Amino acid sequence: MKNFFVKAIIRADKQKQNGKCPIYIRVTIERKQLKLPTPLETEPANWNSKEGIFKEAKSSVKNSALKKRVNEIEDFLLKHIAAENEITIELVKNNFTKQKNTAFYVFLNDFLEYKFRTIKPGTQNHYRLVERRLKEFNLNLSITDLDDKFPLRFEKFLINKGIGVDGIWQHHKNIKTIINYGLKRKVLNENPYLDFKVKKGKQRIEALTIDQVRAIRDLKIVIGPKRKNMGLDLIRDMFLLSCYTSLRFGDVMQLTIKHIIDNTYISIVQEKTGSIVNIPLAPESLELIEKYKCPGRSTIFPERKNQTCNRGLKRIAEMCDIDINVHFHLARHSFGSIMARKLTAFDLSKTMGHSNIKTTMIYVNSNINDIREQMLTSRIFG
Repeated sequence: MKNFFVKAIIRADKQKQNGKCPIYIRVTIERKQLKLPTPLETEPANWNSKEGIFKEAKSSVKNSALKKRVNEIEDFLLKHIAAENEITIELVKNNFTKQKNTAFYVFLNDFLEYKFRTIKPGTQNHYRLVERRLKEFNLNLSITDLDDKFPLRFEKFLINKGIGVDGIWQHHKNIKTIINYGLKRKVLNENPYLDFKVKKGKQRIEALTIDQVRAIRDLKIVIGPKRKNMGLDLIRDMFLLSCYTSLRFGDVMQLTIKHIIDNTYISIVQEKTGSIVNIPLAPESLELIEKYKCPGRSTIFPERKNQTCNRGLKRIAEMCDIDINVHFHLARHSFGSIMARKLTAFDLSKTMGHSNIKTTMIYVNSNINDIREQMLTSRIFG
């Protein structure tokens, strides 16, 4: 009986410009080797060569996918041994290698390279998330797997992961864009979504009240032992500026003194849309900008990651006894919800940089308490 060994390895000899190296499955049979590619990659520092696993944070899904692939090859070889068949590298190669034109992730990489030339980093993240979800769903997905049953199977997978209706809709929306790209380039012959209806939840805007914004503003943040709470003050101030101006996280990060015109308004090209918005500056906004202006730094605020800010905002919300999910984009929603009571829909749309006033109308009279107050104080009903 021939001996065999199957292990996941990192290919440092194929390191990409982004510093990541592809992960392969190495099959050894009687000193002969075959290296099978996988869609996974990582930096060398995040790989455990001895165990053949990822050692970075939150890598259980990727390790599970790798283990599944290794077990699949081992089981294949063991079945042939049990049947007293000869096992060879050629046997494994014929059963576990696919032509490039049937490997879905090869096609997906081609699509992402094409698409990322024209979309903003925030939108790129949506496609990267879809890519991760698809690999969790099926690491060895082929183009032939994209049949009319695929949308429902993938949706059930997302439901089991606890993804909500809107999140599922966004996944399907992005996959349909990928599918259309494949159809135009004759990589795909049929559209699996042709008879599949994607459900979309009713759009609901969650926002902070004026009192909640003030509670965050007035919160006394104490730096504790081991520098606990260090950085929360900065995160809170960035969030407040967004509440006061409706700037998205990316625009807060790129804000410079050149965007401040005569200390009266901000004029900036929005990172997401590429359009210019002019936003009047309230005294509170100017105070925050003055607080963080630094001659040695090009931007108003020091660099922070969106995820880092969101973690900090959850702690701030707990300190303020705010029981909704506080994240950075909630500041923009809060601006829209609060200012909809004071501005016309047209002025609010212009300030927030909406390309379609329908988006703005979500904020107008969205607060049931405001509607009730207007009805009770109206003279129309007697």
